[in-house]
Amino acid sequence: MEGEVEVLDKKGKVMKEDIEDKKKNVKDKSTKIEGMERKIEVTKKKIEVMKKSLEKYIYSALPVSKKILQSAVKVVREPQLDHSDAAIPFWKEAYYSLVMLEKILNCFHDLCFETDLEDTWEAICELLLHPHTWLRNASSRLVAFYLASANKAIKQDHDKSLGMFFLMRPSRVFMIAVSLCCQLETEVIDDAMSNLITHNLATACFATHFLMGRMECVDPCKFWSTLDQNEQGQFLEAFQLLDTRKGRGMLLHVISGVRHHDNGNQSDNLQYFLVSNLLKKMGDIALLKDAIQMETVFNCFKEFVAHFSKEEKEFAAHINQDDCQQYAFDMLLPIYKVCEGFAGKVVPDNLKQLAQEVCDRIRKAIGMENFALVYSNIRTNLKVRREKRKREEKVMAVTKPVQHAKRKLQVAAKNRAHKKRKIMTMKTKMGRWRR
Repeated sequence: MEGEVEVLDKKGKVMKEDIEDKKKNVKDKSTKIEGMERKIEVTKKKIEVMKKSLEKYIYSALPVSKKILQSAVKVVREPQLDHSDAAIPFWKEAYYSLVMLEKILNCFHDLCFETDLEDTWEAICELLLHPHTWLRNASSRLVAFYLASANKAIKQDHDKSLGMFFLMRPSRVFMIAVSLCCQLETEVIDDAMSNLITHNLATACFATHFLMGRMECVDPCKFWSTLDQNEQGQFLEAFQLLDTRKGRGMLLHVISGVRHHDNGNQSDNLQYFLVSNLLKKMGDIALLKDAIQMETVFNCFKEFVAHFSKEEKEFAAHINQDDCQQYAFDMLLPIYKVCEGFAGKVVPDNLKQLAQEVCDRIRKAIGMENFALVYSNIRTNLKVRREKRKREEKVMAVTKPVQHAKRKLQVAAKNRAHKKRKIMTMKTKMGRWRR
């Protein structure tokens, strides 16, 4: 018994020593953590002091960068300019000014909405259409920063509205969306640029929908009369970029109050008119351009629809989900052509799968009954168009046989090229499978 008691006493002493050692380690760690916290606080204070000392240099540098950006915009407007990257004046100075501004805004978030920077933001929006790729990319990053900052400011202060911000006025945000569509149409983009355009374009489209929905002047003529000359010019330029053949006429036709037989009552709905033209342009780009553009457009559709859902709302606390239904036809038209094989080109399997995902997202947003109605409407419209085209070809074969023969040769050459591309695609797939 005495031996067992001695063993227990030794174990008790060892356990006490372990507990004391652990207490010392905890104390040492706590003192280290306190020391680290003090160092962090000191570092924060140093950063605040350095920021205050840098502010005077920043406020002297911003006007210079504004003049450089405005000069770069002015030079591009000259009609006799050589648009090769190396020959464009002031592109390098403007690029480094944008990089400097991006770094400044990342450190000083409050500068983003300063009234002194409004002219700078206006120049940045115009640089979205600059011929040089670096300037377009840098401008897109800054626009994305502004949109994110505006969304964050609204979430922090619910008294603020979207229209209070300089770039969030209807004419400017619509022009931003059109500029991004032009980027998507003309530029060879990579994955990083595709993601940036997707987010900016979806946000700009939804902001256009939201801002036009909050307007007091529902009548297009009254709304047009409330705009100043600069805002009217932005709308006219944006529609000319959307469709160079009839761009200005599209807008003037609506604001004049004259109804078109194809649009019906929707010509009075300026909100639908603006957003639907953006979605139609994006759908045309998806079908006419390369695979990366199609993927960008479909991802943009997915993100645009997500803004109407209860889980992912931006800019406002109350959005009517039924508003998404009026845009369903314009989004589902290119998706239907891809899924049903009417795209007119070889579409990769991953893009068909993406199109189906977007289709499911739209069906979930507008409901099964409304989705089936829109989908059948698209099918009927395309069928009517095909039948009309066949009738016109039969009439042409009788009235203009030479032109009809040339058309048949062109169609045959196009079908041969399509068949050749399809065979090459199948061969590459079989080669990968054999490996």
